[in-house]
Amino acid sequence: MESIVTVIVVVALILTAGLNIFETSLDTQEELMTSWQAMEDRTDDRVRTELTPISATVQSNGALVELTLRNDGSTALTDFDEWDIFMQYYSSGDVYNIDWYPYTSGAPGGNQWTATIYTDAAGGIPEIYEPGILNPDEELVLQLNIAPGIALTTTNRLTLSTNNGITASTIITR
Repeated sequence: MESIVTVIVVVALILTAGLNIFETSLDTQEELMTSWQAMEDRTDDRVRTELTPISATVQSNGALVELTLRNDGSTALTDFDEWDIFMQYYSSGDVYNIDWYPYTSGAPGGNQWTATIYTDAAGGIPEIYEPGILNPDEELVLQLNIAPGIALTTTNRLTLSTNNGITASTIITR
């Protein structure tokens, strides 16, 4: 009789352990599937994102760069405060600078940038649909306040990275 009770307890422990292992395996598979789906969604966003530089000008004696970009992809872009802007440029005295610039929603102060969205930037037609979101075929005018300013007769590079990991780069000459 004692051996039957022992066998029942051992079988119950084995079944419980097996069920726990099975449940853990299912939970792990579910987490893996969720992570995989999130990775696919991010990849889809990246594939469908394309920013095309249209024009770049240097103004205010080299202290202001204005870059116009068109969203030629099919992904709407937001959260400009999560974008990264880098500028590689030469200031007076042939000093080479590489700087990162933070976003501001107002007028850019020293070493800041801001963005305005247009349906047609050249025509000055502001966006109407979903304000604050760079939808496909809309244009973004980026104003970057630089200190020290860009020197004359130099070739410089502006690179930006969106919050979904897409980069756009353009050469700016003054």
